[in-house]
Amino acid sequence: MKLYYFQGSCALAPHITLEWAGADYELEEVKRSDTRKEDFLKNINPYGKVPVLELDDGRKIHQVNALQNWLAKHFPDAKLGASDENGDNEMQILMSYFNGDVHPAFTPFFLTFRYTDNEDHQPGIKEAAARELDFHLTNLDTQMAGRQWVMGDQRSILDPYLFVFCNWARFLPKSLDEYPNLKAFAGRMMADDGVQAAMKAQGLIK
Repeated sequence: MKLYYFQGSCALAPHITLEWAGADYELEEVKRSDTRKEDFLKNINPYGKVPVLELDDGRKIHQVNALQNWLAKHFPDAKLGASDENGDNEMQILMSYFNGDVHPAFTPFFLTFRYTDNEDHQPGIKEAAARELDFHLTNLDTQMAGRQWVMGDQRSILDPYLFVFCNWARFLPKSLDEYPNLKAFAGRMMADDGVQAAMKAQGLIK
């Protein structure tokens, strides 16, 4: 298998999951700018996004939520999926929230230029994005109170995705200190060998 990524992207989530699963894989770094070029769109992902996981038979799985779910199902021994129907329902609700609400809320903050060519309007868009992100991070911080991992006492495919948000939050106006439960969670993740391996491989830490 081959995981396509660029540094700082949400591809860190499946990268960590691959480490946790003990999977045999290789990495292929791409430039953010290349994801909208014809070669990438034609041969890797027509949606112009990473992560993309290329399987040994040539099939490609993309969209971080779909990829995380695929990894949970195809590496059951890693026990990163839900253990019962109720757990699966909760996991899918949270995955939908992560992917449909929290993740897109970062885009106008980091890629403000996509929303307007008028540079005078960009600071207002960035400020509005920061307020929306504060709402979501406060919500997630409350949810993580008393929990080791997103699903409780056992780690899952949700944890690497939440960790991505914690890393991105370092660039927001409010420090991660404002969200103590998320800060504690990020500390637990940083102490994990699989997380360390993935971040070193992507050049995020030394």
